Amino acid sequence: MINKSLLVIGLLFPWLSLAGGLSGDSVLREKPVNNTANLQSPVGINLSALSYWSTEWPLMDLMKSSGQWLTQCDAKNSPHCTNLIWDTFEPQQLDLDENGWVRSLPSANATARYRTVATLMLSGDGGAHPAGQYTVLYDGEGTLEYQMDAVKNMSLSQPGRDVLDVKAGSSGILLMIKDTDPHQAGNYLRNIRVIRPGGICKGQPWTYAETAAACPTPGSSYIPFTELSELPRFHPLFLSNLRRYRVIRFMEPFLTNTSTLVEWADRPRLENARWTDEKGIPAELALELVRELTSDPWINIPVRASDDYVRQLAQLARRQLRPTQRIYVEYGNEIWNTAFNASNWVEAQAVQRWPDQPGGPSSYTRRINEYGRRSAEVCALWKQAWHPDRQRIQCVMGGMVGNAWVSEEALNCPLWAAQNGGSSCAEEMDALAIGPYFGYHLGLSKLLDQVIAWTQQADGGLTTLFQELAQGNVLSGDKNLALPGVYAQMARHRALADRFGLDLVAYEAGQHLVGAGFLMNDARLQTLFFAANRDPRMGQLYRDYLAGWRQHGGQLLMHFNSVGRYTKYGSWGAKEYQTQLNAPKYEALMQFIEANPCWWEGCAAAVP
Repeated sequence: MINKSLLVIGLLFPWLSLAGGLSGDSVLREKPVNNTANLQSPVGINLSALSYWSTEWPLMDLMKSSGQWLTQCDAKNSPHCTNLIWDTFEPQQLDLDENGWVRSLPSANATARYRTVATLMLSGDGGAHPAGQYTVLYDGEGTLEYQMDAVKNMSLSQPGRDVLDVKAGSSGILLMIKDTDPHQAGNYLRNIRVIRPGGICKGQPWTYAETAAACPTPGSSYIPFTELSELPRFHPLFLSNLRRYRVIRFMEPFLTNTSTLVEWADRPRLENARWTDEKGIPAELALELVRELTSDPWINIPVRASDDYVRQLAQLARRQLRPTQRIYVEYGNEIWNTAFNASNWVEAQAVQRWPDQPGGPSSYTRRINEYGRRSAEVCALWKQAWHPDRQRIQCVMGGMVGNAWVSEEALNCPLWAAQNGGSSCAEEMDALAIGPYFGYHLGLSKLLDQVIAWTQQADGGLTTLFQELAQGNVLSGDKNLALPGVYAQMARHRALADRFGLDLVAYEAGQHLVGAGFLMNDARLQTLFFAANRDPRMGQLYRDYLAGWRQHGGQLLMHFNSVGRYTKYGSWGAKEYQTQLNAPKYEALMQFIEANPCWWEGCAAAVP
């Protein structure tokens, strides 16, 4: 799926001066250049969670996005196994250090079933990663083996450094620890880094080169990533893809909808072996990315976070961000949505705060009031921590685009206001945020027969689908989310935001073509929806949609999301894979950014 060996980017990663490379060679490193391509951009982007199957290339080190340790055994190494067991599900018996590296493996007579551990990388990405030589660096002593699409190149490998020949298949890389710390001296395998292939052209640090052939003078000017004195944190193509976006939202990378984080001391750390466990990515990583991009971060606060956690995060952000950067702060995500564990936890807190009473408000009404209460509380903590820079904080109240009552109830929070001197939660807020998706209604069961009938048409139903999405005149129903209906929702929330003196922003936005509930498994819907997302007409629909957002009073719009494969769970990515060149949704977003410098007062960012 790699379409070109040379892709130009408009952003530098942070080079130093003259230093020894990872291979021991000396290489010249360029000075950083500030990204100014997003200063007047009206569009932001949601990132996906880190995963081993992602088609996005966020990090240079694949180990950080690898899967959790698999505990494995077979009849050759464990008396408890009669054949190969892919995962014995014994994570609680792993002997890990404070950063998650395996300190020891079970002895031959141990009661644990497993004898080796393994982890996956690039598995299930559909071959979206490049074929080539991947480099594994590690500290300590032990035995590493590799399977699936990776074969160790014995002639190029040496202790502490393995070179893998990897093909661009769907299986990916299976890294296995067969032995560690053989002399029991505490020198176990650790600090494992798996570096992607490719590099830069010397003197052209804005250029990603897949191979030496991409550089003007092959051989002499090509610098592999492994020969840089310090491995860049982020892949240049990842940075390139993000450089035009004004704001980066980290809801999914923080695993906001399932997070159980409470105390600051328990947060994920940069030193961890990987950043794909239940805690999500470190806040430091998110802040490092936006500082490099000179974008503004949109931070989602875990719903269970203590006041100390909130203060510590606020102080960290103030230290790490540039003085010109703003920050968007949102408590949780879609607390109105009963599908999310975190949101349901908020309702449980609300019921404790306001117990059931005969004729009293429903538990759901109390949920929304508790959301408003804690949102205002979190916002106040942030602004106290940032004083006198509090004007750089944009506190966001998340609304429900299809039900303006939810948005208004959260802002008014009458249950809390009655106990708080009559002050509404809106008084602490700066923006009302909605998710004005279009096309959701096409995945509903009540319309299934009509939509499936379209697939029998000569073009598979695409012309009819785009007519319905653009005009809303093919299907009918109270949940019609074609563009005209979505525009009406935007207008209602613009009026609501005006009543409270707030900005109107979109926390997520874009198409929403996916089967609802069990219909996500309907292959006919999948085929139609995938094709629609790849069709050039989707690009035109996006241009109309974005123009409509501006026309109906919208301000910052956060597309959902950046890069991702199309699956039964949705076709969310503006691109399907990192190197995609013809991507109608992405192209429409870039065209809108170019033609529409941000239009609301004070929106342009200062030159860094």
